Amino acid sequence: MEAPATAYCFRPCQLDAPFQCLVTNKPRGSSGKFSGQLAHRRPRVMGFRELASHRFPPPKRRRQRGQSLSKAMMRPMGEIMIMVESLGEEYRVTFEVSEDVEYDINGNPTLTCNDLHLHWGMHREWLDEWMCLPDLPRGSKYNDDDPCKPATRTPLVRDGEGCSIVFRNGFPLRMSRTKFDVPAYFAPVEIDFALVEIEFGTDRVLAYDGPKGPDQWPSASFAVPIGMEKGHPEPLGASRAAPISNGPGYVNFALHSGCADKVTLFLQWCTGDGATPNTMEIALNPTVHRTGDVWHVALPVGIPGSILPLPASSASWEGGADPRINCPTVLYGYKCDGDPARGGWRFHPGMVMFDPRATCLLTPLGAFQDPFTRLPKFLGSLADVMNGGTQYQLAYDPGPNEKAVAGVRKLRQIPAQEIIYELSVADFTNHISADLGNVERGTYAGVLAKVDHIIQSGATTVLLQPIAASARRAIDDNWGAAPVSLFAPDPEMTTPHGGDGSYQVRQLVRGLQARGLDVLVHVVLTHLGEGTDASPESHSIRGIDAFSYYEMNSMGKVKSNPSVPGTAVLNLRSHVTRELIIDSLRHWRTGFGVDGFLVDTTEGITNLTGIAALLEAIALDAVLSGKTDSGGVSAAVEVARGNSTNKFLAGGGVRLYITPNDREVGQIQTWGILGERNSLFLRDISKFMEGSNGALRDFASRVCGSADLIKDCRSSSFGHVINSLTLSPHGKTLADTASDLAARAKVETTTGISHPRGLGEDVLGPSDFMKSRAPLRAMPPVPPTAVETNLMMRSLLTILFSADGIPLISAGDEYGHTRLGEGGAPNSWKSEINSFRWDALKCGTAGHAVHSFISALSAFRRRRADLFSSGGANVHWTVMDGYTSPKWDEYTAPCLLMCHRKAHSPHDRTGIKAADTTVPSQDAIIVFNGTRDLQSAEIGHPPDEFAWVRVVDTSLAFPSDCTLSYVELAGTKGSYLVSPHAVAIFELAPAPEGYLNPKDSQFVR
Repeated sequence: MEAPATAYCFRPCQLDAPFQCLVTNKPRGSSGKFSGQLAHRRPRVMGFRELASHRFPPPKRRRQRGQSLSKAMMRPMGEIMIMVESLGEEYRVTFEVSEDVEYDINGNPTLTCNDLHLHWGMHREWLDEWMCLPDLPRGSKYNDDDPCKPATRTPLVRDGEGCSIVFRNGFPLRMSRTKFDVPAYFAPVEIDFALVEIEFGTDRVLAYDGPKGPDQWPSASFAVPIGMEKGHPEPLGASRAAPISNGPGYVNFALHSGCADKVTLFLQWCTGDGATPNTMEIALNPTVHRTGDVWHVALPVGIPGSILPLPASSASWEGGADPRINCPTVLYGYKCDGDPARGGWRFHPGMVMFDPRATCLLTPLGAFQDPFTRLPKFLGSLADVMNGGTQYQLAYDPGPNEKAVAGVRKLRQIPAQEIIYELSVADFTNHISADLGNVERGTYAGVLAKVDHIIQSGATTVLLQPIAASARRAIDDNWGAAPVSLFAPDPEMTTPHGGDGSYQVRQLVRGLQARGLDVLVHVVLTHLGEGTDASPESHSIRGIDAFSYYEMNSMGKVKSNPSVPGTAVLNLRSHVTRELIIDSLRHWRTGFGVDGFLVDTTEGITNLTGIAALLEAIALDAVLSGKTDSGGVSAAVEVARGNSTNKFLAGGGVRLYITPNDREVGQIQTWGILGERNSLFLRDISKFMEGSNGALRDFASRVCGSADLIKDCRSSSFGHVINSLTLSPHGKTLADTASDLAARAKVETTTGISHPRGLGEDVLGPSDFMKSRAPLRAMPPVPPTAVETNLMMRSLLTILFSADGIPLISAGDEYGHTRLGEGGAPNSWKSEINSFRWDALKCGTAGHAVHSFISALSAFRRRRADLFSSGGANVHWTVMDGYTSPKWDEYTAPCLLMCHRKAHSPHDRTGIKAADTTVPSQDAIIVFNGTRDLQSAEIGHPPDEFAWVRVVDTSLAFPSDCTLSYVELAGTKGSYLVSPHAVAIFELAPAPEGYLNPKDSQFVR
């Protein structure tokens, strides 16, 4: 594959001399010297076909001396045509300059005899230092009179000894030409040039003609790429410049940097033969390689004669201590420099920044040849760019029919069946008890090796905590809260010989989906971990274009996120930033195939300036806003009948959840695709279970999916509400939360009188203030026993799984992982405190009992999805007598509630409600006891031919606490005793053969 010949056309401006060569339409003066220069707008590159059919804009009408305006002549603009042709061992460069011909008042052409020369040189690394050929072209001289641009001067030879006039498109032109050869081993290189007019018979320079604009000659010049192309400003990042799925070709590099005056593309590669890695720098001439604020260039990769080899695929990469010498690898980055007065002090010409849109990041292959260039943390890789293609485009669901043929069946058919399992890749298999090799522990491959445990826990969806690349991951950013990239996964969690990070994440997502699991990913879209202006840690955007991407305060400093030290806040109002974020979400969807995202925010949603515009842009995006059929109640009935199929998930949309703070739940703009992680759920059910006064109303709302706050199409029935018992990764674990709650629920005073407490508050009666002595002082919370903590933990889990909304459990909740009372999770890399303890799940342990309990709750949730598909519309609340409505407004009402969940009425095949409405439906009753006393719940005896099945009773010992069993209720009203701080679930089911209904017995107990 050889590079084709390329033609370049530089459009001239009007000049004072008859020679008119360059770009703008500024009017001429009359001094006889050059007054026009090349315009600041970029020259246009045209191919042969375009040149042949190109029509120039109509020339300006201008008046000659002594001529009236009505007789003014129409004058064309001159131009420079440059053609670069590959001849194998060399490149032939041909310059053709056309000069407008002027006529005097008598109609005779006025031709100057001054000489035109091409003042040129070549550059690669430095724009300010030109190289020359070893053998100068015929007639050329090396000129070093100008200390700014010592260069080669090649004369332009005019046709017919300078007096020949040709007509092009009806206009008279005088042509001059030159050509020379550049050896192929110089490529990639650029020929920088300007045109110079020299007085005839002398060497006196009359004028230079170069670019016009902020950067004029001699600081700027025209450029002609040799062995590379000018590139295109879109798309940003590294992409193939031709529609070829894989193999050799051109790579287009495009970088947005509005305040950079100089941009250099930095390349490092190895050929795979064991040689020392090579490096190369290509300084981009803004005349050719800049369009607006975007710098761009296209380089050949893998083409015979090109320097850069074709990189091996992502699966072939081998890391570890051994450098990548066994397979070709090509890495790239950028150096930027600019005016310190315009924010350029954040640039550093000795630092290499990785591309903000690099989809795969790797550590450098080795030390650089330039000792003044600092070794960066990451560089972008071209492996996916050159070897990617349609095989990685996983954005669109192929549909239920194709999935059925392929044997892939989702574990979740409707939202009410969904159960999310949240995990940290580094901590999930980091502990030695994971029984994995040292290579796989704490990696993407390690998670895939434990997928059976995830499914056994009842999960239908896996939520990965942030896996975007973080420069501080192995130091103090275990949770990935301060990423430096929005596109690339973190290479710290890869196996040494399993491919690069992109490949291993792709394998993880595909492996989980092959087992029927959906995959969601935590993403941070509000800040990046590139330090502050006082303590910068430039890796990418900070050293490329901080003003376009980051928020600035009134002092011109980058704003920092106080909740995450060492981070810079992204400017969500900037179109460039929003485009970066949306493209990153698209890439995670199309390049990795994830099913959705949970956006992590540390300061809430409404406090983020520009978040509304970002959410609107996401909602309107063609890839991210595709609709997914959520099914609903009718779908839940079909699932209950055993007719579940993947037809309810046939859409191609992406699920997106956000994390508002307590005051913002339900208050975000009602974009149809947005869901919420309900931060009020844990707070309000904790108040109820510890017996706090006034907790009934909020508790009932949370169990009904927060229907009082989150309504309409964003309600829990559409799968847009996530409930969780932890605030992972930064909060306490479930076991530690249950322990604190159990301690607060049994506070004793100094006199032994029991007083229920709220969140750290003593409840004192009115008589306490009437006594002459000081009120009784409450003792500190008594540490709960293991049994009490276990009871509270199982009660919290039961409430979670019996509430409308999607239950979320964090890795470790299934065995009661504890951080030994730590207030928060340590952020150190692979901490022992955070590691998942697989030995705690062994048979006979307390962890195994909790795991079995969660599995039973998951099975009930998936089996009876019809009970949780109405967003709380099928719920009826009573007190313990089974028919009296609770006193919602009574502050001192005890924390006792019965929840009656009505099953969906049976339908015939036509969807019309059955005529016989007297047939009992399989309802469920859930009893919540948040007091310290044993309570009698009057559930009532079952209808004829039905029986009550106890699904869960958290007060019983394992395995009775989660074993399905028929129960006979006592008394005429069908009573059941519920222990303090316990929860019990009863389900109405067809009676077994020979079952005697207690209400028909002669002796009702």
